[in-house]
Amino acid sequence: MGVNIKNRKRNIGVFFNCSEERFQKSFCHSLSTAARKKDYNLIFFMTFEVIDDESDFNRMNEKMIKFAPIEYLDAIIIAYDTFDRESIRQKLEDEIRKRASCPVISFREKYKDFYSITSNANDAISNMVNHLADYHHCNNIAFMAGYKYHYDSNERLEIYKKAMRIRELPIYDNYIFYGDMWRFKGEEAFRYFFSDPEHIPDAVICANDHMARALCNAAIEHGLDIPSDLIVTGVDDIAEAVEYHPTLTTVSVDIENMTMRTIELADKLIHKQYIKSVNIVPAKIMYRESCGCNGEEVVVPYQQQLNQYYERMSHLLGQPHNQTMFQIGLDGCDTLEELLGTIQKNIDVVMKHKAFFIFLSGRDNENGGRDFKEDITDEVEQIFGYRDGERLPEYTRKIRTDTSQLLDEFENDKPRTVYFSLLHDSTNCLGFVVSEFASLNDTVDQYYFDYLLKISLALNKHYMAAELKYLLEQSKQKSLTDFMTKLSNRRGFDQFVSQNIKEWIKAAEEIAFMTLDIDGLKKINDELGHEAGDLAISAAAKIIRKRCPDNGLCARIGGDEFLMIFPVKKTSPDEIASKIEAGMKKRNISGAFPFKLSVSIGWYKTIMEKGTRIEDCLAESDQKMYEIKKIHHGDEF
Repeated sequence: MGVNIKNRKRNIGVFFNCSEERFQKSFCHSLSTAARKKDYNLIFFMTFEVIDDESDFNRMNEKMIKFAPIEYLDAIIIAYDTFDRESIRQKLEDEIRKRASCPVISFREKYKDFYSITSNANDAISNMVNHLADYHHCNNIAFMAGYKYHYDSNERLEIYKKAMRIRELPIYDNYIFYGDMWRFKGEEAFRYFFSDPEHIPDAVICANDHMARALCNAAIEHGLDIPSDLIVTGVDDIAEAVEYHPTLTTVSVDIENMTMRTIELADKLIHKQYIKSVNIVPAKIMYRESCGCNGEEVVVPYQQQLNQYYERMSHLLGQPHNQTMFQIGLDGCDTLEELLGTIQKNIDVVMKHKAFFIFLSGRDNENGGRDFKEDITDEVEQIFGYRDGERLPEYTRKIRTDTSQLLDEFENDKPRTVYFSLLHDSTNCLGFVVSEFASLNDTVDQYYFDYLLKISLALNKHYMAAELKYLLEQSKQKSLTDFMTKLSNRRGFDQFVSQNIKEWIKAAEEIAFMTLDIDGLKKINDELGHEAGDLAISAAAKIIRKRCPDNGLCARIGGDEFLMIFPVKKTSPDEIASKIEAGMKKRNISGAFPFKLSVSIGWYKTIMEKGTRIEDCLAESDQKMYEIKKIHHGDEF
């Protein structure tokens, strides 16, 4: 299914890994706003990687790259610096080079030969060194890098080394520490920097604000004063840079300007216009308390800081409770419809949705489960749809993922911003969700990932439970069924009686107990072999089953013995016995068997009462059967 290029909106795909909240919101909102002004759909292909985690679950994020309809996008934007693992970066590059026929733009990172929009934030490290040396008279300046294969961290580290060489400042063995680009290495970094009493740093420049804030906290816990005893600076100007004291001296990047320039570049490339300039957006050092500068001219007014802080904290504090209640709701679902109903009730638990769709990969199997695969299958099935406050009518809709159908979904008069996220566990892709939020200010975040993870696990649990229930039922049925004839066995017979006896007694139902025994089975086995004996048993079972009333049960309880039990309100035992005998006589006349098939049948009828003993009833029917057996004993085979 193709797309009419002349009459459709263009689709710009964005590959992005869930990142620091304020940066992500600023990036997604600004990029969406700029795309709408240019009349483009913006389609985010989101992954949720945990830094420096090589788990199978984490690696499943690479499946998003294969799943995305790269061939049908009109432009691609990649935030390479949000992808931390080398393998996923390489996978993304390989798939883009193999499948993309559109322009590709790298955001914030100059990546090989792709077009790029960058800032000079890395170059600002040189200005930071100069500021610390010139204004704060620091001679011993250390550097806290990220992990060794992080692009920006390596760039900033090299610029730090170059600036230190130009200033002829020393870099001692304890002056470069490799952290995690996150908050978990603060204490370790502090001990490293202060491991040599003769070369204690005056200041530490950190490759990003998360590590800078972690180092500040560790230094304060060790009794140091920031900045009197140690100056700490960062890069990125995250929310926490001004939400806590000391406020953090850092490098601020103009994300809004960068995203606007990114969409402008994409627009020019789509329309094959000439690109004549390098796309570098200036960054700015925000001088604040952690270096000893007041920086009042660049600090957000205090009241505005508080308002932003409390609004953010209010949202965050409510999430654990909301997510817990959502999980409780999912856990209480017994059917798929109940599960989807719970999702509908909690559709806005994290973000207010304009639209939300769930597509499942794989196929339903005969056991009541679903066979998922490692990758998203070429055809997926929509099981849930929500738009503009209402759940869409239930119907089965299948779409192809190996064509442009995924993008055809967004043909609309108005440009849209949508997010694709995979549903997966550590080994299989269950499917994906498509999210469109009511406000451009909203984007997927860590809590939204938790929300999707709960849905993923609930769907997986549902299909596993359905299959397990089916298999248990099959196992149960096998335990109640005779393997040769597929009739009930004695255990199945007893269970049937147990399930119905109370109702029979309550209704004073007249019940017939019938015992049937194949005549001469031993002689058949002895003279014709056990295969002929098995044939006699199976043939008798088919005839008996065919004559058993719908509200009754027939069972094989021994080698040649059968039981039948049924209410006699609509069918009499002698009528059933006559039909069974007639059926066997008909088969004998046809020459179907190398023997004469016949059964001895006895029955006993009684009105069920509280004192009625099933054993006594069966004994009576057995006795009647043996009387008939004596009559048949002399028949020839």
